[in-house]
Amino acid sequence: MASALPLLKRALAWVAGVAALLLLFASSATERFDNALYDAHMRHWSYPTSDKVMIVAIDPQSLATLGNWPWPRAIHAKLIERLSQAGVRGIGVDIAMAEADISHPGNDRAFAESIGKQAHVVMPVFAEAAELGGVLEEILPTPDIARNAAALGHVDAAKDSDGVTRGVYLKAGLGRPQWPALALALYDMGKPEPLQTLPGLRRPDDQPDSPYQWMRDNYALIRFAGNSGSFDRVSYVDVLQGRVPPELLTGRWILIGATAAGLGDQLATSASGINDPLPGVEYQANVLESLYDNSLITPLSLPAQLLLGALLLALLLVLFGMPGFRRSWPVALVALVATPMLSLWLLRRFSVWWPPGCCLLVTASGLVAHVALSRLEQRHERRMTSRLAINDAWWTRGNV
Repeated sequence: MASALPLLKRALAWVAGVAALLLLFASSATERFDNALYDAHMRHWSYPTSDKVMIVAIDPQSLATLGNWPWPRAIHAKLIERLSQAGVRGIGVDIAMAEADISHPGNDRAFAESIGKQAHVVMPVFAEAAELGGVLEEILPTPDIARNAAALGHVDAAKDSDGVTRGVYLKAGLGRPQWPALALALYDMGKPEPLQTLPGLRRPDDQPDSPYQWMRDNYALIRFAGNSGSFDRVSYVDVLQGRVPPELLTGRWILIGATAAGLGDQLATSASGINDPLPGVEYQANVLESLYDNSLITPLSLPAQLLLGALLLALLLVLFGMPGFRRSWPVALVALVATPMLSLWLLRRFSVWWPPGCCLLVTASGLVAHVALSRLEQRHERRMTSRLAINDAWWTRGNV
């Protein structure tokens, strides 16, 4: 029985630790710590982009030349024709065209005919409420433009609770996740078969579809190339006026969107932070590049996080008491170093993200509890020894 007691204690400690892990994972108690660790690592894990993606930027130079926004859609039609003549691979347009140009309907027809003739243009789908507190709506291009587009893709940026964008939902839509992300639609266009197995964390199977909710699926973290300006970029007006050599555009995916301040989304990301936000079009460029080089990162599901944490706790409990680990501080040192290192190794080696904060907290709490209980046991043993010594003394004195 005496030999089984340490094993029983370790088993009970493991059960208590797993229960604590489950509560912490489910409550996202260490989310801020995990996000800080992830962001710090991603800021130092940038990479040089390929020559497959280029941004045609609606920048201050273009606004100064072509006038205030929005521009007539006939101008966009001319840009599409320029890009197509240069032999680009595909075009993603991150510009809302949800309302018809009633004053100049010919501009809408020109743009619709242009994208229909080129047959490789993806148009965006937005989700927003018509009024504050109103019912959420899907904002598609005008019917003629939508009908002539080669594909439609959503431009929903996946912001976390702290306002930082770390990932992308590869599928989303009102009622059900029917639309691919704009970058995914562009990536799939022209392929014999689109991606059959998408990366990312799936939504629960029992989550019902709702016509009033924006539904998301296939959440993946993005390995951002770096700060704003990481992708090749040319000015909209330079392409429009023929100042960009066609060979600079040939064979590339082109993303058209705003980079000028005050136009379009400006997103804080895990790589750029709040002080250097990315334009929405560059966010799409990062998603497209990640799809191309297969570098999207899948966050582990709650059961997988719990299983990995439980295995790590079991390993630490087995390690405790072995030669060199008979005291608590060597085990604490191994846990505090090995846990985040395991998380970062999984991130780099297998492109999966396991947040280590909960496991660190449970391990640290367990070691503190172990030290406190050990001291209480030592005090109890000293008191018992003292009492036994006093009783022996009285017994000896009484016999004399």
